[in-house]
Amino acid sequence: MKLWSKIATLLAFVPLVASAQYKDLDVALSNLSRGFGSGDPQAIVSGISDGDKVMLQFPGLIDQSGPTVYGRDQAAYLLDGLFGRVHPTAFEQQSARKESSEGQYHITGTWAIQNAGKPDTRELYITLHNKNDRWSIVSVRSAGK
Repeated sequence: MKLWSKIATLLAFVPLVASAQYKDLDVALSNLSRGFGSGDPQAIVSGISDGDKVMLQFPGLIDQSGPTVYGRDQAAYLLDGLFGRVHPTAFEQQSARKESSEGQYHITGTWAIQNAGKPDTRELYITLHNKNDRWSIVSVRSAGK
């Protein structure tokens, strides 16, 4: 009986892992806009599966002298700290292009933040990857100043 209990518990978490990606591009774009526009790290990390790694680079905004590839929990922690420092105010998608042969979607957007109390605008480059008809974040890079 204990074995069945363990199996049932394990299976209960399978849908959570599978749902840790965006179900379509509209959901991805909406969550990324909300996440970067209002500083909601959970809206962003909902596009990162538990086992995946994502590249996050924000030169000049946070100290990243070490690795720039993070798991889901690490990404949530990094984004929460970043948003606490720079206070995002808006995100506007400028362009998006689908690379069907690579299964990727490339988004460029303008990110408005309050950096050290002063308005600042950065370009964000976001790459999504299609895996099993769901979209997940591969990388988020900010153009440094």
